[in-house]
Amino acid sequence: MIRLLISLLALSLASAFAPTVRTARTTSISAVSRRDVLASSAAATIPLLANLPLAAWADEGIGTKDKPIVVLGSSGKTGKLIVNKLVALNLYTTAATRSGSSSFPSSPYLSTAVCDVTSPTSLTDALKSASACVFAASASKKGGDAKAVDYKGVAYTAQACVDNSVPKLVVVSSGAVTRPESVGFKITNVFGRIMDYKIAGENELRNIYKSSKTAHYTIVRPGGLSEQPSTGAAGVEVSQGDIFSAEIGRDDVANLVVASLTVGAKSDDVTFECYGSGGETMFGMKTGPAKLSKSLTSKDELVHRSSDSFASLVNNLLTDAELAKTGIVSDYKGTDIEPL
Repeated sequence: MIRLLISLLALSLASAFAPTVRTARTTSISAVSRRDVLASSAAATIPLLANLPLAAWADEGIGTKDKPIVVLGSSGKTGKLIVNKLVALNLYTTAATRSGSSSFPSSPYLSTAVCDVTSPTSLTDALKSASACVFAASASKKGGDAKAVDYKGVAYTAQACVDNSVPKLVVVSSGAVTRPESVGFKITNVFGRIMDYKIAGENELRNIYKSSKTAHYTIVRPGGLSEQPSTGAAGVEVSQGDIFSAEIGRDDVANLVVASLTVGAKSDDVTFECYGSGGETMFGMKTGPAKLSKSLTSKDELVHRSSDSFASLVNNLLTDAELAKTGIVSDYKGTDIEPL
């Protein structure tokens, strides 16, 4: 009864907050599923329902007691924010670290686990009962360099998710990762070839998921990360094609990761960039807006804005397969990448 009342309340309140977002795809009302309606409604009313069990997601098997969401890299700045937001939504979450220790407040919705993303065996053990996984790990002196974490770690995680039938994997990558001529790429890549290995990890992930019909992924590419508090959905833009980038707060990156988990199939098998509203065009790229295919009216179709919810920002994005047809996707795969 409680779950029914909460779902009805979410649906009622959501009607007052219709999303105003440009989408690359449209869905007819008749095609909207129960998952779509409940997920978007609940996301729009998070502030009011943060302390109540959100049945809309739990009923679909995401973040349940028996099937938690596993967050890899949960001891990092972005990982901690993601864990806290999931737990605040009463979604069962496992904070996975190399040591298994936790600095999070005690919660019935939070558990801990030992997991090393550079070890396939460790990943298999940590993900065997997961409903979803977030990869927020990053290179460090203790955890491994970019090759071990951003390349091999992402590939190992993708394989473990597919092998264990984990429905959804969300990976935090980086904007400009396919644009080696951009300033953002050049500056970041100085630190252990991070960008080269990030794009190599992305590509391995996509190859692995080609063989799966039930497991899906989302790749989130933030611009330069800052510690500023959330600007709200209205202060964030989501785009595709790796064309735009600007600074964005970790808090809003975490909000977009959570939204990617809770909007259901609308964010399946997509890659998107995120940044503060008013992102700048990346210069020096060998492909770009001038090479848009005739199926798109303008580059603005690749930019998503919303005045009300982060869920709206990640609804109905182009899948990677659809994005490849636009003519703007760079084929850069990294330089001197060693085979797995």
